[in-house]
Amino acid sequence: MDYLKTTLRVAFVFIILAAFVEVPYAAVIIAVLGLATGLQRDSGDLIRTIVIAIGLSVAAGALDAIPVAGEYLTAILGNAAALAAASSIGVLLKFSWEQAGV
Repeated sequence: MDYLKTTLRVAFVFIILAAFVEVPYAAVIIAVLGLATGLQRDSGDLIRTIVIAIGLSVAAGALDAIPVAGEYLTAILGNAAALAAASSIGVLLKFSWEQAGV
């Protein structure tokens, strides 16, 4: 069973759901899911994950001007940016652990 794909699917469903419905502690849940995906990734994905986090953060603010759907698209991309940022922290922790030789 591929736990990374399963975790990513759950995370994507949650970030879309959280854009439309008020979910208590959504930021904490997104951070935990992001850390879980980051720790499952290969440490070679560190730069790619950081670039995705930065790109999603920039893109999230640009879609707010779209009428009606802009608010939801901004929320979805903002949640995805938070997920990617937490994932990059997870990959960085895994990379640091491997470099320490523990």
